[in-house]
Amino acid sequence: MWAHAQAALITAAVISFLVTALVSVWGPIDRPDHRRNHKAPTPTAAGLGIIVGTGLGAACLGLVSPRLVILIALAAAIGLFGALDDVLDLGPRIKLAVQVLFGLAFAVFGSHIQFLPLAPGLTLSLGPIFGVLGTALWMVVVVNAFNFMDGSNGLSPGAAIIVLLGQAALGLGHGQSALGLTALICALAGLGFLPWNLPGGRVFQGDAGALFSGFMVAGLAVLASDSAAQPNLSPYPVVMACLPLLTDVLLTLLKRQRTGKALLQAHRDHVFQRWLLAHPGHGKLALRFWGLVLAYTLAGWAAEQAPAGWQAGLLGIGIASAISLWVWLDRQLSPRPVSSQAADREIGQGL
Repeated sequence: MWAHAQAALITAAVISFLVTALVSVWGPIDRPDHRRNHKAPTPTAAGLGIIVGTGLGAACLGLVSPRLVILIALAAAIGLFGALDDVLDLGPRIKLAVQVLFGLAFAVFGSHIQFLPLAPGLTLSLGPIFGVLGTALWMVVVVNAFNFMDGSNGLSPGAAIIVLLGQAALGLGHGQSALGLTALICALAGLGFLPWNLPGGRVFQGDAGALFSGFMVAGLAVLASDSAAQPNLSPYPVVMACLPLLTDVLLTLLKRQRTGKALLQAHRDHVFQRWLLAHPGHGKLALRFWGLVLAYTLAGWAAEQAPAGWQAGLLGIGIASAISLWVWLDRQLSPRPVSSQAADREIGQGL
């Protein structure tokens, strides 16, 4: 199996690199506008390389799990839809409807979360209806988190690679070798794409890559919590790892809703976007964000090693820390109100 695994990992990285090279020449063009951070027309939809690399890598591995096959097939399909959106710009409502459809399809035909550990000796049984609906919601939220955060070179694809590596370590360390190797293959496919995007931003992954990677991350977390291997993993480590993305997306949307702004309208209100405006440099921002994602990924891994039942409480601590960090950064990056005395001085100087 390990010989096949080595061939699968090499295949994923090399194929992703080569397909990305092709897209950089013949791919659709993303033209700059008021909500984008790039200044020159740039090829996009290079996430096709990640999709093809992962698919061929999984084929080399010889996956036999029907649920893994369903996950990869649905992730590839939503990634191809993302590539179509990269060309046609289908609009947020259509994109959201398709994401909900794919999330429900995975929850029904792939797997869904059935139990949530809340405390030592206390587990919440979701049942089939709430399990399917909750899983579909989880899929949509994570997919959108990786998509919304894909506005700076390397930031979202690098975060996906780190989270996937964390999932690989968890899977391989807990007897879920097929899940772990699939996560590792997807991470290697992301690494094959990454050099084309950072440094330099020669090509973007587009919705093709963001939707595919987000779907894989979310789906692997569900499968790990409902695996035939024992013990099952809780979904909490992946939630913890994704907190830097989830917090910026959800709190930014909440802030826009409170200020009466349209939720589905494109904008540049995310903390990472404002950070980039205040501190130019895609590479510096990516490295800082990757470090944050790595810290939360390691925290999630450590929480999973805690005694059974403690994971939810530790996740709560992680959520509180992520919210506190976001609030602090939001205040630091928000325009400071000018005091009346300072305004009077500016007026006096103007006169």
